[in-house]
Amino acid sequence: MNKILIMCLLAFGSSQINTAQSKDDLDKIKTLKVAYFTEHLALSPEEAEKFWPIYNQHETVQIEMYSYMRKNMNHRILKADELNESEAADKLSEYLSKKSSEEASLQKMFKALKGVLPAKKALALVHVEEGFRRHLMSLYRKNRNEQRQKKEEEMPKL
Repeated sequence: MNKILIMCLLAFGSSQINTAQSKDDLDKIKTLKVAYFTEHLALSPEEAEKFWPIYNQHETVQIEMYSYMRKNMNHRILKADELNESEAADKLSEYLSKKSSEEASLQKMFKALKGVLPAKKALALVHVEEGFRRHLMSLYRKNRNEQRQKKEEEMPKL
């Protein structure tokens, strides 16, 4: 009984640590994103003050779509080969509805940005988002490689 209790406490504790670490990581990413976007879009303080609430609202919809896709449309979960035609049609309809709401959110964001940013900056946002994704991936790869090198240095030589 004690072993089971200890295992449960360890599992719960480690999930809490992962959640906290994940929250810290998300906060770091958000900080990097704000700095990257502000620099690459050359946002003035006034523009940034108006831009971020609009962008964050759209980003919430994007995160919801990503979460939906991971939970519902993952090929391992979906198993399309095992669905009958009616179930597949329902899943497809659900997916298209979600994509439509994501597209509507994007259009809403750009309409709202018309009064906030010049058209050139609003258009540049598309490229800045992609640039940030590439930047984030390069930071991830760099960090991963540094961790690998550190582990290799710590390993005893044979």
